[in-house]
Amino acid sequence: MKKILILGACIAGAVVLLVAGGLFLVRHQLYRPLWTGPPGEAPEVIVEVLPGQGLRQISRTLAEADLVPSARLLEWYGRHQGYQARLQAGRYQVSPAAAPADIMREIVAGNAVFEEITVTIPEGWTLDDIATHLEEIGLFEAERFREAAIMQARYGDLAFLDALEEGDPLEGYLFPATYRVFPESTPESVVRRMLVTFGNRLSAGLREEIADQGRRIHDVITLASIVQKESAGTAEMPDVAGVFWHRLRIGMRLESDATVNYVLGTNRRQPTFADTAVQHPYNTYRNAGLPPGPIGNPGMDAIVASIRPADTSYLFFLHKTNNEIVLSRTFRDHLAAKARYLD
Repeated sequence: MKKILILGACIAGAVVLLVAGGLFLVRHQLYRPLWTGPPGEAPEVIVEVLPGQGLRQISRTLAEADLVPSARLLEWYGRHQGYQARLQAGRYQVSPAAAPADIMREIVAGNAVFEEITVTIPEGWTLDDIATHLEEIGLFEAERFREAAIMQARYGDLAFLDALEEGDPLEGYLFPATYRVFPESTPESVVRRMLVTFGNRLSAGLREEIADQGRRIHDVITLASIVQKESAGTAEMPDVAGVFWHRLRIGMRLESDATVNYVLGTNRRQPTFADTAVQHPYNTYRNAGLPPGPIGNPGMDAIVASIRPADTSYLFFLHKTNNEIVLSRTFRDHLAAKARYLD
C-alpha cells in the first residue's frame, strides 16, 4: 500500500510538472512575437503616453504605430507582468526595430525623452516630405506642419522671404539639417528655426554675390532646388547649374525632369512624353523661365553651385547608368549620348 501511495505521489508530481511545463511552453510561444522586432531599418518614432492611460490604451497606441504585432497580446503580457500600476506618462523615442516587450519595459521604467528629440531633414526633401516624416515619427500632424510652413506675419521679419506673399508655401527655405526639437516645440517654432538656419547659412557675402549678379534670392533658391534634384553628386552641381543658367540666358526652356516629377508626385528617371505635356506652372517643359518657386529644400552645395555656376557653353546633360554626367553642346550630340549610354 505504501509503495502504491509513493508511486501515486510521483505520478501526481510528474503530472504537475508536465502541466506547469506545458503552460510555460504555451505562454512562451504565445508571447514569442513580443521578443523580436521587425527586420530592416526605419526612423525612430515618438510615442506619447498620457497621464492615466492604462495598458489597453497604450497597447493600442503602439499597435496603431505598427510597433507591436498585437495590442491584445501586449496587453495580456503587461497584465501578466504586473505592469498595470507601473506605467509612466511621457514622450518616448522608440525604434520600430525594438522588441515590443522592450518598448513596454521602457514605458514602465519611465525612460521618456524629456529634454529633446533629434530630427534630421535630408537635402532635397519637399515640404510635404518633411510634414509626412514628422507625422510618421509622432512629432506633429502633417497638416499642422503644412499650415505652419506657409508665409504669414510671424515670419515677416525675415528679409530673405520678401519675394513671398501671404499664404505662399515656404518650400525651398526650410533648410535641411539636423535639429533638436524640444517637448514644448510647436510646428511654427520648428519652421522658424529652419528658416533662421537658412538665413544664417546664406551669409551676407553670398547675398551680396546674388545681388551683384542682378538676381533675386528666390530665383537662386528655385534653381538650386532643381540642381539638387538633377544632380547625382555635389561635384557636378556647378556644371548642372551652369547648363540651366545658360539655357535661361538664351531664352531656352529648362526642360527639367525634376520639375515634372514635382508636378506629378513621381520619381521617374526619364518622364514620359505624356508626363512632360501636362499643363502646370511648374512644368518647365511647357513653360519658359524658372518655375514660380522651389521644388524642394536644397542643401548648401546646391545653393552655392547656383550662385557660382560653371561658366559653360553646354546646353544639355544626362547621367549614365553609373550616374556619371555627360555634357553636350548640341541637341544632336545629346541624342548621340542618349543612344550610347541609355538606349
